[in-house]
Amino acid sequence: MSETIHTMSGGFAAKTAEDWRPLAEKALRGADFDETLGRASADGIDRGPAFFERADNAGAVDLRERDLHLPWGMRASIVEATPETANEAALADLMGGVSELELNLDPRGETGLAANDVDALDAALKGVDLSLAPIHLDVILGQGTHAHHLLALYARRRIDGETLEGGLGLNPIGRAARQNVDLDPECFDKAKAHVQLCQAAFPKLKTFRADGALAFEAGATEAQELAVMAGKVAAYMRLMGECGMSADEASQAIEIKLAADTDIHLTIAKLRAARRVFAQIASSFGATQTRANIHVVTAGRMLSAQDPWTNLIRNACAGFAAAAGGADCITIRPLTDAIARPGGFARRVARNLHILLAEESHAGKVTDPAAGGYLHEHLTEQLAQKAWSLFQDIERKGGLVEAFGDGSLQAEIAAAREARLQQIADGKEIILGVTKYPDPDPKPVETGGTWGEMTSPDSPLAPVLLAASFEGEK
Repeated sequence: MSETIHTMSGGFAAKTAEDWRPLAEKALRGADFDETLGRASADGIDRGPAFFERADNAGAVDLRERDLHLPWGMRASIVEATPETANEAALADLMGGVSELELNLDPRGETGLAANDVDALDAALKGVDLSLAPIHLDVILGQGTHAHHLLALYARRRIDGETLEGGLGLNPIGRAARQNVDLDPECFDKAKAHVQLCQAAFPKLKTFRADGALAFEAGATEAQELAVMAGKVAAYMRLMGECGMSADEASQAIEIKLAADTDIHLTIAKLRAARRVFAQIASSFGATQTRANIHVVTAGRMLSAQDPWTNLIRNACAGFAAAAGGADCITIRPLTDAIARPGGFARRVARNLHILLAEESHAGKVTDPAAGGYLHEHLTEQLAQKAWSLFQDIERKGGLVEAFGDGSLQAEIAAAREARLQQIADGKEIILGVTKYPDPDPKPVETGGTWGEMTSPDSPLAPVLLAASFEGEK
């Protein structure tokens, strides 16, 4: 057998759009070319139908080499209300294959764990080896207080802080936006205290979370989500600089959080664009370590409350997009998230999707599968440019705090949300199983109890489940 490797395209002249378009128009038999085949994203970015040249600045992005045994962090979200039920869910998830835990903390116990002191947190994590399973916090109220409790728990259990990984999830700007309140300047002062403590005793912990996913859940476009993320990165880099941290230390103390949905190609491009935007910001502060650490969560707004079983397909698509886009860590939502807290079955299916993607589909064996794809490189470049332009607008207003403060950013996100809802109402955007081909007799699914009030209903950044809200369901 010959050992020679032949180029598949060898001997064939490269084709251009001018070669292809007449053939496509002939096949359309008089139908309008642009109206029939042309597509654009919600940000107005051209999606083809076809690309024959590489985009400007196209190429692979800065991704870490994949671990074939654990290509991404498999992070489960713990939302149970009591320490006892949270501990049961955490241990089941870890035994079932996840590698990280995120504690959704809510002092009221409505949308997460009510662990308001170190003893309750200790009970929720009973039997969990904190040196092996990184713990991340997502807190609706009292971020600094709960971060202090977690650090106190590490001290109580005598965990080696030098090697400890995980994250405090500090996000004072996101917290204010989620609650629809003005940012209290003291939040930054409290955050600085945690920055200094982590710098001294827990150098590998991610102190801040630059969360763009919250805006996406509220209806933001992909570029708007990236711009909000970028605004937070810049704000938190400045704050850590004021604490005496170097630019490299600050850039590596931030975790980005973005959403993945069923638009696989656009999600892949969004994650690749996020790395470019982050690197540009970090380098502008003087950092040489400019590789972003990205946590991706499957989007809540894509989930159907009418027929939760269809969310299995949605989550699988979004999870694959996150993996192919190079996410460092992925959270796959349980299929019941749009209606209720997850039961044991929903949690098991969510973690099994990780294993299917990693071990059966081998989605993590290629570091950057989108590199070289003209569509993905075009979308990546255009999304990065659009997001950077929006980020510059935010910076010109004085930063993200001021942009939220005057309401302009919320208005832009609300306009994007209404535009998409109108597309759905007009039938221009189809949600399978909801607006088209719904199951007339959807089967019930086991849940773990109802949600409380997720956030202020008047909040301009309240999570929005577009598929469910279109049908008038909660």
